[in-house]
Amino acid sequence: MSERISDNPTKPELAILKLLWRSKDLSARQIHTEITEQFDWSYSTVRTVLERMTDKELVTKTPIDGVNIYEAEVGKVALLGRMISDFSKRVLELDGAPAAAFFANSKLLSENELEELEQALGKWEDE
Repeated sequence: MSERISDNPTKPELAILKLLWRSKDLSARQIHTEITEQFDWSYSTVRTVLERMTDKELVTKTPIDGVNIYEAEVGKVALLGRMISDFSKRVLELDGAPAAAFFANSKLLSENELEELEQALGKWEDE
């Protein structure tokens, strides 16, 4: 997965990334089925968002047997570290990001990912 992150994802893009981080790869139809309750989008809207995400290098698209399969291109820890650091500086006006221990109860992060996040936050803090 690429660690290049151009912009923070929108709320729907982040919801799709969370699905892909959990499932590794999904078709547009599978993604639509999973997020339809949350966003009430048509299938074509999901495909449009996925194309934008591909352009932003948030996901990769691989055609398999005539079906596009999407996979997260951006790493979970790298993206979350950047978003947390950005929020801490821009919104909270903190000199540094909060410790990763603050996120210990997150359902999205494993123990290993929390350790990686701690390192990523330290990296973003130094910049």
